[in-house]
Amino acid sequence: MKSVVAGLAMGLGLATSSIAFAAAPWDGIYVYEQALGPGAGGTHNFVTHTLTIDGPEGCRLVAQGFQTDETIRCKAMPDGDRLLVSFVSFGNGKVENKYGVKLYSPGQPLFAISQAPNGFVTTWQGYSKAAGDGASSTAFKKVGR
Repeated sequence: MKSVVAGLAMGLGLATSSIAFAAAPWDGIYVYEQALGPGAGGTHNFVTHTLTIDGPEGCRLVAQGFQTDETIRCKAMPDGDRLLVSFVSFGNGKVENKYGVKLYSPGQPLFAISQAPNGFVTTWQGYSKAAGDGASSTAFKKVGR
């Protein structure tokens, strides 16, 4: 009986490590510098979007810059050669932002990142700070592990 339990525990351990291994290629820090155009006095306005992936449950998106300061807890799931990023909650654990506005629903797709020959392509799917649903761009760049 002990050997059966030990075998099951070992098998579950291997299954868990293979799941963690599957997400590992996407783990890291991605940055998107969104240019918003010139502002008053000729200044250039921008928002920096920093996506941090540490496994499927370790996903955070921080947007900071011109009139923007927002943290989103997200879920990142590999799907073939793409990474699907969906909304979980805002940084405070609520589905409403700090102004009490519900921008997203839990589980709502925000964007997908796929590998391309010269980096990554982002396909926007609901993230309010982006160019529009269905639009693709070379937005996010991997900057760290």
